[in-house]
Amino acid sequence: MKVSGIPSALAAVLVILSVLIGCATVRDRDALGPERNWEYRVREQPRIGSPSLETGELRFRDRGIPIVFSELVLFNERYTYRYRTEYDPFQGYRKDPEFDPPEITEAGPELSRRERNRGWYLSELDERRPGTPGGWIWVRRENLSAYLDPREMREFAEYYRLEELSGRHATAEDRRSNVQFRFSVQQSLSR
Repeated sequence: MKVSGIPSALAAVLVILSVLIGCATVRDRDALGPERNWEYRVREQPRIGSPSLETGELRFRDRGIPIVFSELVLFNERYTYRYRTEYDPFQGYRKDPEFDPPEITEAGPELSRRERNRGWYLSELDERRPGTPGGWIWVRRENLSAYLDPREMREFAEYYRLEELSGRHATAEDRRSNVQFRFSVQQSLSR
């Protein structure tokens, strides 16, 4: 039997291929952390005649995290954001298999009640403060780094006016926002 000039078996194969090409599949999935609140996924989108596109996602409590951080460290694993290029079909957060976490000793002043209530404080990775809750993660975006409560990621991004990471090349607008971003950080540090 033929369907509009195409044998039905071939038509069925073409329908299946078109569905597969249009859908991204989850290639890898890892639950992270003692409470398993975090998940890392790599989605793969097949393309005919080209390498599959891959996208790395980090999720907290079944919600995608805002794509505003260039680097995150959670549970002694580092994830860095990468742009898709002509030579690398991967975009998104990629786990760094060679990351060797530094020795983190709690030092400096005790975490204040105000900082705990706000949900973050600015700090380098090796400068974790005493009293920092175990579920807080470390994030970086350019010259801004902090320990933060993952429930406050969106508020942190809004407070510092962090734009979503996207695209391949920094535009003039991106450079202008970086200047504004640095000014905002300096203002907040002086408060």
